[in-house]
Amino acid sequence: MSVQFHEQFIRFTTDSVGLERTFRLLQATVQIIASYPAVLGLLLSLLGFITGSSSAAVSHAQTNVILLALRQRLGLARRFFRLFRFLDAFHAAHKLYAGLSATGAAPAPAEAWLDVLGRTFNGMYLLLEASTIVDALQIEGLRVWAPDWERAITVEAQRFWLLALVCGVLAGLLRMVKVLAYTPVPATGDGFAHGAKEGKDDAGEKDKVGPGDGDEGEFDMQKEQQRLRAIVKERRKGRVLWRREVRAKLRGLGRAVTANALDIVLPGSVVGWVQADPGTVGLAMFVTSILTGMDAWERCGREVAASK
Repeated sequence: MSVQFHEQFIRFTTDSVGLERTFRLLQATVQIIASYPAVLGLLLSLLGFITGSSSAAVSHAQTNVILLALRQRLGLARRFFRLFRFLDAFHAAHKLYAGLSATGAAPAPAEAWLDVLGRTFNGMYLLLEASTIVDALQIEGLRVWAPDWERAITVEAQRFWLLALVCGVLAGLLRMVKVLAYTPVPATGDGFAHGAKEGKDDAGEKDKVGPGDGDEGEFDMQKEQQRLRAIVKERRKGRVLWRREVRAKLRGLGRAVTANALDIVLPGSVVGWVQADPGTVGLAMFVTSILTGMDAWERCGREVAASK
């Protein structure tokens, strides 16, 4: 294990976003195990084999209760990491809107307005969720909202999250289309045209040389051929770099679009707009936790590299 990986892992596990994504991945794993009896039975058999005791094989019902309680605790722990994140969401939405307003008569692209709406919806989701954090502690006698109000606020918060995810998907798809359609292709003919023009000039000057200058003219032609080969090589290198840059953009946008699209299952199942069982929700959460965690992992890697 390299030192770079070790430092990046430390930075990721001590970063608030990285730690929250880690808890989310654990929560999704627990939900998947609790939702599929076959996986739960395999886990119980494995625990019994490791401990070598038949008493470890507790009933499925008891284990399911434990897993559901663990999932609830992990979800509660994650909420503390994003308790005041609604401030960041509203601030980002305001900055985007101010930037669009400052452009004047130039029409703003559709994805920019979708970003503003998405950040605003996400801020509303986080604000409503933060308002129920005291009730989520489930301490007897300590409540802010009545139970009916808490459930209603929770559903409305999930609705705002769903709208934010839809805006994120649409904005990402529009950006992917523009990357494919409007990214300029690097020029490939300028160097050749320039070389051909200079070749003609050299040929004209070659006609003017004296009889004893034949070897020098031949030498100039070889230099011209070498120069043209260098131009071709440079153009090919530029095209490779351009393709690599486009692929990197599409990879990042595709990852974000996929994560947002799969995450729609989570609030959609709460609101009732998406019919999904807990196992499907857990699988979607598991995949999106990895996809979104990769962004935090790569950011931590860049921070470690920049600190050296």
